[in-house]
Amino acid sequence: MGFTHYFGHKKTSKINWALIVEDCKKLRVKLPKDIYIDGCFAHPEAQFTDKIIHFNGSDKDFKWEQREKGESPENRHETFVLKQEGSNGFTFCKTARKPYDLLVCACLLVYKHHSPKTMELSSDGESEDWADAEKFVKDVLGYEMKFAEIERK
Repeated sequence: MGFTHYFGHKKTSKINWALIVEDCKKLRVKLPKDIYIDGCFAHPEAQFTDKIIHFNGSDKDFKWEQREKGESPENRHETFVLKQEGSNGFTFCKTARKPYDLLVCACLLVYKHHSPKTMELSSDGESEDWADAEKFVKDVLGYEMKFAEIERK
């Protein structure tokens, strides 16, 4: 069963994108120790670059070699992708409420903070489903973003 976030986004400025990437990297470093992040099948490492942010959930001690054998981490679902150039329309990430959903939601809040006019954001989740990500962003980055306020705009 899916739990999905929808976030069509347009190109954002290089300055805004640099701020988004910097904040998302800070969040990744501060993730709770029981949440594991890696890349996708094409790129084993999560990417936080001048063009793209992409990552997926993983499991403790899961190795790339296991993926080459067709195995997949239990805490993996769909790869989260944000691009500086935008999504060219509708896009989404189904996390199925797996642990990496915290970083997905937090990165979406960061994007809306730095480039609010370039992203439409909605979710299968309600405001309370975003509370942990809102607190995470505030605790790590010091600013407040409320999903309920974004959704009303």
